[in-house]
Amino acid sequence: MRQTFTILLVEDRPEVMKSQIEEIEEYLRDKDFEPEIIIDETGAKTRKTLEDNNVDIVVTDKNIVDEEKGGEIKSGMDVIKLITEIGNWTDVLFYSTRGFDKSKVLDEIGNYGFVEIIEGKEIVDDLKKLIDKNLNRCQDIVYLRGMLLSKIIDLEQEVNAFFVKYFNIPDEKEAHFHDLVLENRFSLESKKTALSKIIKGDTEIYSKFKKILSKLSDIAEQRNFLAHCKVHPEMKNTLISIGSEKVFDKKRIGEILEEIKSVSEDLDKLSEKLS
Repeated sequence: MRQTFTILLVEDRPEVMKSQIEEIEEYLRDKDFEPEIIIDETGAKTRKTLEDNNVDIVVTDKNIVDEEKGGEIKSGMDVIKLITEIGNWTDVLFYSTRGFDKSKVLDEIGNYGFVEIIEGKEIVDDLKKLIDKNLNRCQDIVYLRGMLLSKIIDLEQEVNAFFVKYFNIPDEKEAHFHDLVLENRFSLESKKTALSKIIKGDTEIYSKFKKILSKLSDIAEQRNFLAHCKVHPEMKNTLISIGSEKVFDKKRIGEILEEIKSVSEDLDKLSEKLS
């Protein structure tokens, strides 16, 4: 079964891109991927699309809707800012038929380093190159290992923030709470155990949020493996630690990222429930 490669096109006149989209779909099929092209003409469904799907590449026009008519997304810059906020590490092809200052765009993007900028709507060649770049990165096991560790660390910071809020730690003591309690030999698995004791005290909350515990255990196991592994000398996309081998291909990476995202969302809901 083919893996899906998802592209989100944010473009107010997608009909003018029809032939290019068809060529890109054929290009992905030739690489043994099933193309999924999601089109957003106004930017209204961009957030939901990015939150609900594993989007590989976002292709966005610089100008999407008039400033006075738009909602959250009015321009390609808003799309990039949203991607940065969500933290998907998604590649972006940013284009415009009108003249623009490339250096100014780069300044606005900041340190988000997954953006290619072109002029004009002839995007096929540049998009093919970006697809190849994306696929090559997904085969770079060292890059993937670092990316996953970074996402897990971000999640652990969210767990820390939950404890700060739950125990009502004053702002002036928050840094000490982090240093002396949360980061002092208090592993992610230990934090999961503490969280378990908190929610088991309420039957309704426990029944609703108990899945977060098994997910945190799995993520903690993945973190421990990734932190102490090395690249298998012979097997592609495989890491090895203490004799144990694990494959980290594009599909597996997506599953772990989905699990991290699910725990993050559940933590927010749990925090609201307990506050």
